Amino acid sequence: MARPEIVPFADEHLDGAAALLAERHARHRAAEPTLPEIADFRRHVDAEWQIEGTSGAVAIDGDEVVGYLLGPPGEDFLGPHVWSYVAGQAVRDSELSRDLYAAAAGRWVEEGLTRHFVFVPAFRDLVDPWLRTSFGISGALAARETGPERQPAPEVVVRASTREDTPAAASFDRVLAQHLREPPSFSFYTLPSEQEYLDEWRNVHEEEQYTLFVAERDGRTVGHLLLYRRPADNLRVPPDSIDLANAATDPVLRGSGVGLALTAHALRWAHEHGYPTMITDWRMTNLLASRFWPRRGFRETFLRLYRSIP
Repeated sequence: MARPEIVPFADEHLDGAAALLAERHARHRAAEPTLPEIADFRRHVDAEWQIEGTSGAVAIDGDEVVGYLLGPPGEDFLGPHVWSYVAGQAVRDSELSRDLYAAAAGRWVEEGLTRHFVFVPAFRDLVDPWLRTSFGISGALAARETGPERQPAPEVVVRASTREDTPAAASFDRVLAQHLREPPSFSFYTLPSEQEYLDEWRNVHEEEQYTLFVAERDGRTVGHLLLYRRPADNLRVPPDSIDLANAATDPVLRGSGVGLALTAHALRWAHEHGYPTMITDWRMTNLLASRFWPRRGFRETFLRLYRSIP
């Protein structure tokens, strides 16, 4: 049987790509019902396609789109990259992912875009072809239902944060960054100063999209957890969900129940305030997070895959 033809992605392929993405998402929602219902898949594909500089490849079988991959360019403190997000690729035959990447990545590398990220639904058959193209699993997006969780550590008091807690919040965010610089994460970037962290957190209590909790033990602040009302504008954000965006515990007290108490409180608060689903994400090289959150019931929805050339 002849393999599909691989050609550069163009406007004429948007409808076919949208239909293919709809197929993928239907399968995804059958396995993970917290994911959102989507009415207009073309809008989501087009949102990535319209990013300036985006290029990609499409697989055509007869007149039908059976695979596509889009790569919007970007740049961060480490340099240029391609970041294909949750609507940036879909295939009917998972092995086509390798052919599409081969067709698209040549241009990316020629343009100096040598760091490649792609988000793939957390199905083994969809992920494996990328692993066999020298990608690694660098992070996970996840979701779970909220509920009336019990307080697992009575000695830990969790309360709503106030402006007076801003220095503690800034300090815990810096603790998290310091943790991510350690092996095996090796997130080698210049750590902002304490004042820069304080400036970043200064207005969090006035911003409606955030809810911050702190944990206390024996009258001392020992951890915090930040919830974020993420806009429901893509395939990974369930309706009426809330994002567990930041959490940290005093390193001396890790494993003592502080994180459990914060998480249970956040899940209970979200349930009581009309948020049926909580989402979060973590780096796989953050050993603590990549073990803690699945044990708290969070199920992987998408995996972030990464390759650097060379």
